[in-house]
Amino acid sequence: MVGRKGTERENEAAKLQRKTRKGIADKIKLQVGKDVLIVFLMVAVVAILMVRSVVMAAKETELTLESESASYQLADFFDKYTRMTEQMAVNPEIRELLRDNQKGDSIKKAKGYDTVFQNMANIVDVDSENIRSVWIGDVEPSAATQSDGFTTEGGDWDITASSWFVCTKLGHSVLTEPYADTSTGKLILSAASPVYDEDGKTVLGVAGMDILMEQIDAVMQGYKIGKAGFLTLLSSEGMVIYHPNSENKQKNIRELDISQNIIDAVDKKETGFFKYKEEGKTKYGYVANIGNTGYVVVSSLPAMEYYSDLIKLIVVLAVLFAGGIMLILLGMQKTAAKITKPIIELNGTAQKLAEGNLDVNLQISSEDEVGELGNSINETVVRLKEYIAYIDEISEVLTNMADGKLAIDLKYDYVGEFQKVKLALMNISQSMNEVMENISESAAQVSSGADDLANGAQGLAEGTGTQAAAVEELVATATSVTEQVEENKREAEISAKETMQVARKMEDSQLQMNRMMEAMDKIQQTSKEVVGIIKTIEEIADQTNLLALNASIEAARAGEAGKGFAVVAGEIGNLADQSAKAVNVTRDMIGISLEEIEKGNELATDVVVSLKDSVEAIERVNGMIQKTSENASYQAMSMAQIRAGIEEISQAIQANSATAQQSSATSEELAAQATTLNEMVQRFELIR
Repeated sequence: MVGRKGTERENEAAKLQRKTRKGIADKIKLQVGKDVLIVFLMVAVVAILMVRSVVMAAKETELTLESESASYQLADFFDKYTRMTEQMAVNPEIRELLRDNQKGDSIKKAKGYDTVFQNMANIVDVDSENIRSVWIGDVEPSAATQSDGFTTEGGDWDITASSWFVCTKLGHSVLTEPYADTSTGKLILSAASPVYDEDGKTVLGVAGMDILMEQIDAVMQGYKIGKAGFLTLLSSEGMVIYHPNSENKQKNIRELDISQNIIDAVDKKETGFFKYKEEGKTKYGYVANIGNTGYVVVSSLPAMEYYSDLIKLIVVLAVLFAGGIMLILLGMQKTAAKITKPIIELNGTAQKLAEGNLDVNLQISSEDEVGELGNSINETVVRLKEYIAYIDEISEVLTNMADGKLAIDLKYDYVGEFQKVKLALMNISQSMNEVMENISESAAQVSSGADDLANGAQGLAEGTGTQAAAVEELVATATSVTEQVEENKREAEISAKETMQVARKMEDSQLQMNRMMEAMDKIQQTSKEVVGIIKTIEEIADQTNLLALNASIEAARAGEAGKGFAVVAGEIGNLADQSAKAVNVTRDMIGISLEEIEKGNELATDVVVSLKDSVEAIERVNGMIQKTSENASYQAMSMAQIRAGIEEISQAIQANSATAQQSSATSEELAAQATTLNEMVQRFELIR
């Protein structure tokens, strides 16, 4: 009754477990779905990264091209007017006017003023939409005159205080910072070029023009970057010339709410792609220099628009991936249902069998492995019904053996695996009978030998006590030797490390010496190339001298009109002679340098050989120390093993002593147990 209740509880627990566990379909969906999701996520990540790289490169290229396109167009715009001022600076009439006009003279009354004034007016007429006025400034009288007739004379005006006068110090054309015209209020800037006398050294004045900025605004407005992107034009000192927000115009970039990296790039005239913040909003842009003017173009595109294409692509990919996952999950659902339907029927049959109900019948038409499993279960049920009779007889036999009846009788003809059970039961009966007889005989012998064992154990305990004391002294000696070996090992390891460091330093010195030799070889090679260049310069000087001589001859033929040209030809000839002399001196000095470099190479080679020998010697010493360190490690390991062995012997001896004492007491107990064992064997009915 109790066994039946226990079986029912087990069946109820099994049913509860089957309800709570996950089915095969759920596992298929979970495992395959997880793998598919991981694959989709990996593909999505790779796709997004690839798309991001392409989209970001396209956006960066767009910003770069827009900035560079604007810089090229503005460079052409400014170069046009810079070249016009440079042409004015070499105009002989302007030179003569500035040379002849002296301090205190009126520039309007100077010889040739009318011609120069007409030339300036003609230049304005050529491009009146962009040129506000054309002017020249005279250094000596500190005066200036413009194409509109305005002239600074008789006042305290200082030409050197003008912003464009810096071109005389720099020696080339400049563009000034933009400023508001006093008469019209329009924003203009000045292009100026220094005017030199015919000797090319004396500064006579400055030729320049004032350029309206309206055309520049039109150029900048023509560039559109996306929907909200724009370009900003900055002067060489950071003044905002163009900005879509008119409130920011004529402000310095440092006054704007903009990241420091853009300010630094403008100050250092660096070009490149930047991520920055303006008015608290993240933006991306490219900084481009406008030729050699010092002016800068900065492109700007909001971060949301910069990433807009990427966000759209990510959304599209997410929708596609979500749809794909849903389709796969639906397919998995159908496939899993088709697979698990016959398995569920098999599971129900197996549960009935587990509950002991053999009246089952499976109807599975599947032709795969599941169908074969169903047929196998049907055959198993038939076989189980045959085995019930075997099991009942075996249970009865085992119950009799448990009651001490070793003589058994099996009436069924067992088949299959149960044939082995029958043979095993017969063998068990025979073996148990023999064992019981042997146990009875052995019990008497154990009782008589227990007394002898007690006496021997007492003698063993006394001997092991003496051995334990001797082993303790041996352990102390081994410990002392082990500590000394460990100290030798540590010192050998320290020596090995020190020599290793010295070897590495010597190798580093050798590498540095090799680099020095390579550098000296390059210097020697470069010096030889310079000698070839000097030879070319000598030939150029000879040709220049010959040209100067021909020019002097032609100037002499020209008479009075060629005197100035003759002076220039003479100067060119002098320069050619001086160049030839300088070339000879340079060639001699390089020859001396080549000899010294050759000596240095020889000395460096000797040093490299010495370093190599030193490194090899140190490596040999290091090898010997390493060998010593290894031997010390081996000795330390051996001593540790000896010490451990002695300690184990000591522990074993102490254990033997305790065991011997316990054996004496146990032997007395063994005699009593042998008597009890003999009484228990008498309970079994042996086969006679």
